[in-house]
Amino acid sequence: MGPGRVAALVLAGCLVLTDVYAADAYPGQFAIRTKKGFYVTAISGGGRSTDPTVITAATTAGPWEKFRIAVLNPPPPNDKSFQTANGNYLTAVNGGGMTSDVLHTDATQPRAWEQFRVFDLSLDGSDPTWFVVATSGGKYLTAVGEGGKYADAFHSDATQIGSWEKLRIVKCGELGTGYQYTIVPANDQILTAVSGGGLDKGDTIVQGGYFGYVPEWSRFTFVQQIDGSYALQTSDGAHFVTALGGGGQVQKYIHCHPGFPGACIDGTSTIFHTDATRIGSWERFRFVDVGSCKYTIKTTSGFFVGIYQDSEGHTLLTTRRSIISDNEKFQLILNGLASPVVIH
Repeated sequence: MGPGRVAALVLAGCLVLTDVYAADAYPGQFAIRTKKGFYVTAISGGGRSTDPTVITAATTAGPWEKFRIAVLNPPPPNDKSFQTANGNYLTAVNGGGMTSDVLHTDATQPRAWEQFRVFDLSLDGSDPTWFVVATSGGKYLTAVGEGGKYADAFHSDATQIGSWEKLRIVKCGELGTGYQYTIVPANDQILTAVSGGGLDKGDTIVQGGYFGYVPEWSRFTFVQQIDGSYALQTSDGAHFVTALGGGGQVQKYIHCHPGFPGACIDGTSTIFHTDATRIGSWERFRFVDVGSCKYTIKTTSGFFVGIYQDSEGHTLLTTRRSIISDNEKFQLILNGLASPVVIH
């Protein structure tokens, strides 16, 4: 059987299609978080068809919480498969519609019940960094109670999207090159390149939304360099993020002076530029997975990027951290996980 072809077997003189697809995997692995912050666990790393198979009680991501995600080739409408640590595939029993015996992890090939559709909730701005996973039967996967379950952890019969159906798929390990990621600090306020890049003063990189914010502004293309570092290309496709001074800067909150003519808006000092069109040393960052699918971001000066709270309670950015705490750890969300739109 060649790559991307449907396998055919002849049984008792009949041609039987087995719906086996080749798959092109994304680099590294992924962990799946529920709205309450729990991770999805494939018990024993997969290979199970009786409970417990998949639970949502883990608070950190170890080997059993990591999955490889592949795009099936040629892509059917349900184009994604989830492979456990042991190499088995996640199965939605009966293609979904279940409230018991919902998920198995013993499949060795991605057939119909192992095929899922992924919806990216950032595309319409409804809930950036969150996804919904649908079974081949068109039902949504539900993390019961938003996670924290050893038993009755999942249902697969939802027909509407609520908080229990929202899952965050976070990156682990290898990042690859040319992929687009959203960067999420410990406070969950995603980093945004204002105007999609091209700025050298004022609010260039901010946390969370901004006046006129669009989801694309929070997407950075990671371009790997020969030394293993990454340049972060902004969403305008023309510019790169610069850590001023190669790092070692601390952002300050700047209060508006009402005496100025015209509109008066508070802002922050500038520790990043987004107007570089070439990649120099200040445009290079090192990303290291430090466990539980969280990364540190190191500048060329040797300092880490982080967040901190000033004396007035403002949460600001810094590129002058030398000690790694939770405030210097970031989650990465791969953009492009959404399944293609199906036109009827």
